[in-house]
Amino acid sequence: MKNILFTGLLALSSPIIAQDCFEMAGRDYRIEPDLLRAISFRESSWRPDAMNVVSNESYAVGMMQIHSQNFSHLAQFGITPGKLYRDPCMNIYTGAYYLAIAFKRWGYSWRAVGAYNSGFRETDVQEKKRQKYAREIQEIYVGIKKNAPPT
Repeated sequence: MKNILFTGLLALSSPIIAQDCFEMAGRDYRIEPDLLRAISFRESSWRPDAMNVVSNESYAVGMMQIHSQNFSHLAQFGITPGKLYRDPCMNIYTGAYYLAIAFKRWGYSWRAVGAYNSGFRETDVQEKKRQKYAREIQEIYVGIKKNAPPT
């Protein structure tokens, strides 16, 4: 999975519109691109410059709202908060990377989608947060699918 993140980031050396990045990240991580779009809409309303600051130590950046708790892990790939903020494609790929981790752990499920936002801690409170988030994503996802042009 780490190789996919690195390979995907190498492919992003030229500017690409974010829409293409949902397709590419979805293909590379075997995640339905509209699911990534739904998460991005919930997290940032598709705003590449979105920033959610809780404190100096706790904040999230970009379209997929990558949280600061992940920055030390991402540093091994050369991914910095600034790059995540300035490069929507890198942000989408990084969000897909973390969603793929949840799918690997819990299967391709709404519970895993909930873990994207609420983590893996096995408590009743966290499970309720996962379920709420998953319902919100599912609602957005269904809306995206209804408005998608026929293929």
